Amino acid sequence: MNSYDVFISVVKLGSFTKAAKALHRSPSAISKQIGFLEQKLDAQLFDRTTRNLSLTEVGKIYYERCKDIANRINDAEEEIKEFSSEPSGTIRMTWSNSLSYSKLVTVLTEFSKRYPKISFDVKVTNDNVNLSDENIDIAFRQGPLEDSSMVAIKLFDIEPVFCATPSFLESHGTPDSLQALTALPIAIPSYINFPQKTRQQFPDLKWLNIKDMHRVSDIGALYEMVKQGLSASFSFRHIIEQELAEGSLVDITPIKTLPLLPVFLVYQRNSYMPQKLRVFIDTFKSAFS
Repeated sequence: MNSYDVFISVVKLGSFTKAAKALHRSPSAISKQIGFLEQKLDAQLFDRTTRNLSLTEVGKIYYERCKDIANRINDAEEEIKEFSSEPSGTIRMTWSNSLSYSKLVTVLTEFSKRYPKISFDVKVTNDNVNLSDENIDIAFRQGPLEDSSMVAIKLFDIEPVFCATPSFLESHGTPDSLQALTALPIAIPSYINFPQKTRQQFPDLKWLNIKDMHRVSDIGALYEMVKQGLSASFSFRHIIEQELAEGSLVDITPIKTLPLLPVFLVYQRNSYMPQKLRVFIDTFKSAFS
């Protein structure tokens, strides 16, 4: 193992001792190799005056360069291996819980039949996670995107709706305006700033007091609450499409349609893309083209 790999291991693990254990060497051997590297560079890479090992400014710059070189070498090795092999490995992805009920899962199922050696590690969260920090390959995100450094491919739109049971409407009446809707017992998703989003689209709407509303962190729970007649609720048409057709739920959106939310497939812009990700992205582009 060369000095660059040793250096990267020390930085990642935070100490010579941990790096030595991971690399099956003695701490003194690791310390000597780092010392030789610093002599070669004529620069101090680590600040040894503190109890915790930390990089100097020069060390931080050198680490980024070494990490980039190591990633490129790893990418090159993986690319060579893929020439004669079937796509395989794990794809780590994330989406919000409302998309768990969408066409995404249908396409995933077809993809899995075609590429059985590829497995999925799915993180369902309403948080806008950092792909790099969380080691995520693919994100499916809805609504406007803020990070222009990512590659985003639009797949489809989802339609927000408000709904309630017929018995609920018999008791509380059917709203004929958005203001009347907000006066009903209503449940809203707690993971978005609902009043702010509503005012952006409808500036004439009076102030919403969310303290009078039920707030729920999961779209599935919202669905159950409205099905039981506890409240009217916000949902998406693709989640309640069958219930609307059957009549067990009623679309009470007081305007013709709320603004559609685009759904994007998002990934990091890298110089090399593993075969498993290439076929994954191509499958989704083809499915929703």
